[in-house]
Parts: sequence; structure tokens; C-alpha cells
Amino acid sequence: MFPIPSTGPRAMWPKRLARTRELGRWWWAKHCSRPFGLPSADQRGGVFLVTGSNSTAPSLPFHRDHSPLDPPSIYADWRAEGPIRSVALANGETAWLVTRYEEMRAVLGDTRMSSDITKKGFPSPRPEEPKQSLGNFTQMDPPQYGAVRRTLTRTFMVKNIERMRPRIVELTHELLDGLERRPRPADLHAHFARPLPSHLICEVLGIPHADRDLFQANSATIGDMRLSEGQAYSARTDIAEYLMQFVEEKERNPGDDMLSDLVVNRLRTGELTKEEIAGMAALLVINGHESSASMIGLSVITLLRHPDQLHRFVTEPEVVPAAIEELLRYLSIVHVGLRRVATADVEIGDVTVREGDGLILPIHVANRDPGAFDAPDELDIGRESRNHLAFGHGLHKCIAQYLARVELQIALPALFQRFPGLRLAVPLEEVSFREENVVYSVNALPVTW
Repeated sequence: MFPIPSTGPRAMWPKRLARTRELGRWWWAKHCSRPFGLPSADQRGGVFLVTGSNSTAPSLPFHRDHSPLDPPSIYADWRAEGPIRSVALANGETAWLVTRYEEMRAVLGDTRMSSDITKKGFPSPRPEEPKQSLGNFTQMDPPQYGAVRRTLTRTFMVKNIERMRPRIVELTHELLDGLERRPRPADLHAHFARPLPSHLICEVLGIPHADRDLFQANSATIGDMRLSEGQAYSARTDIAEYLMQFVEEKERNPGDDMLSDLVVNRLRTGELTKEEIAGMAALLVINGHESSASMIGLSVITLLRHPDQLHRFVTEPEVVPAAIEELLRYLSIVHVGLRRVATADVEIGDVTVREGDGLILPIHVANRDPGAFDAPDELDIGRESRNHLAFGHGLHKCIAQYLARVELQIALPALFQRFPGLRLAVPLEEVSFREENVVYSVNALPVTW
């Protein structure tokens, strides 16, 4: 059960009322408000009907129909219907879509749910079967998962990330200096949002940032859902093979960085192979290029659209940590959903999920659940939002979450302090968003000041 402000039946009344209101809006929209001849909910907002061998079910929606900052509206309809429903996969098979916060959090914390993409029934986001990448511990289950994750724990401990804070501040201001010298309008995504986390993860690993074009091009291929699994796997392999040279270099001349630590303490002991270390590093490089960059860009747009909250964000430094948590909740950039496969029969709502059934967990939908957050579609940087699922939950919760938080806590205030007149250089309708990507983001963000 998700945390609530107090105990007892009365504490649940506001959230039950919110759920009742949402259900009422869904019923009215479905039965009363659609003129004759218009498409039904399952046909709008980028939802397509995919017929599998045994059933017909709606596929996952990606097009954000009401606002580029809000999940597709059909999700609210589905959530009002119940906590779980069947949806079609890209290969024509079906999987279970979990739509509510409480049930999603329970699934993410359930050891009967597997992250192993090689298990039968795992719901691939592409038409082809997913290919496992060596060293990608996010695709592993215990005990292997825990053993590999522990090799990285020290690097991402809070105290070690806090030691990086001065360097993050320094790099932030270096990038802002460069942005200030550029002609206006300037692309904030290309010249600030993307380079900051990219530089940082390269420094953590101990690899040169000069080859960022290789990382960025391959990361873009991996995330593009229009491309095949073979193309994505090839891009992941290219990054891992490139990083292998640095693993071998650290073996000869270890330094003070994560790759050196893995070589000295894990490779030499036989706990990990070179290929596994290169694969782990590739995973961090890919995520380091995409996730924080996306959050910076989308957060800028969001704050600019809420000038009263932006004013608080800039003038009240004490609200920044809570504001970052609220932005993480409000935006929740992984919009294809986390994936699991059941290893035993599990009851979710009034549905029995059978062993071998796949599950899709759209965390951006859970984080907008009125049963978990009051007025969830409103941005409120003063609210308590730390129970959001933006980093996942349970054993597989993002290992680099604290680094991501610190990056945002430093980068966003510094940006708005440097450019008090920062604004979009084009109407929001002209900003290009990556709806077809695993990580929702902008393609470019033209700004002026």
C-alpha cells in the first residue's frame, strides 16, 4: 500500500473521492459526450487496434494528444475502468497493462515478477524478440542481479555523489558560459541539457568525452522504437566494443574511476569478465546520455509554463529538492513502460495473471494516479512527491538515482539564475518531441533570453 498522510478509514476518503470522480468522468466521456460518428477512446490519441492470434486488444498509446507534457489521455480512461487490462504488443501477442499506482508499486516490489528478457512471455517493446546484452544487469534476476549490482554500489553511494557536487557545479557553469556566447536562439538540448550528464558519466567511468558523437548516435538508435531489435542490439554492441579498449587500458594502468575500480576489484578476482564490465559501462553511458538530458529539457518547458512556480523555484532555494521530486513525478520520462514477466500466478485486482504472462508498467501513468497524489495533473513544487515511481521501485530501482537528482538540483536553478529572461524561441506547438523513443524527450529546444 502506498503511504498516506494519516491512518484510519477517514484518511482514504479524499483519494477514494478522486477515484470516484475519475470514474465518473470516464463514464460520461464514454457514454454521453462523444457525438455520433466520432472515434471511440481506443481509436484516438495514437492508439491502434492490433489483432493477435487469439484476441483483439488496443495497443499502447504513444501520441500525447492533449499536451506534450501529459500522458496520452486514454490512460486515464483505462485507469478509471480498473487497475489492469489486456493490451496488444507490437508482435501481435498480448500482455497485461497495470494502470494504477498501488498495483504498479506492488508488482515492481514482487519477487515473482522477472526482469529476465529471455524468459518465455517477456513483453518485448518491439516486434522481434529482445536480445540480452552482456553486462546489462537491469535484465537480470536475483541472485545474479544482486551480485552484479553490488559491484557498482560504491560509485553511486550518496557520500560519493556528494563529493562530485563541486565538479557538477563547475561543469554546469562552463556549459552555461558556452551557451551564453552562442547566437540566439540557441538549442538548449544540444548545448546544455545533453552535454552535462554526458560529461559527468564519462568522468565517472574514466573515459574521454571527445567521442560523445559515437555515444549519442548509438544511444539514439537504441531508444528509437521505429527501428528493429537487431539495429538496437548492434548499437549497444558498438558502444560495448568501443569501451573494451578502456577496460584493457585500466587493466594496465588503473586510475581513480569506476572502470578502474571494477578492473582491480572484480576483474582480477574473476568475479567479472572484461566483456561484462564493458557491457555494464555501456548501459551507464546510454542511460547517462538520455535520461537526465530529457529531464532537464522537459523541466525547463514545464517551469516556463508555470511562471508562479518558477518564481518560487528561483527565489526560494529551500524548495528546490522538493521541486525536483515533483518534476520527476509530473514528467516521468520512460513512457514505453517498464516490463516484467510473471514466474507464478499472481492476483492483481480481479485478474489472475498467470505464470508466463507479460506485464507492462507505465510509470508516467502511475505518477498521475489521483488515488496516490492529490490533483496529480497539476504541478505543485511544494507537495511531497518522493513516493513517485520515476526511478522504479524495489530491487531494480535506478542505481544512479541520486546522481540524477543532484544534476537536476544544480543544473536547473543555475540555468534560470544565469538567464532570468529565458524563454522558448518558438511556440510550444513547434517544439519537436520524441514520441517514438523509449525515453520521452525533445529533439531540440530552441530558447532565447
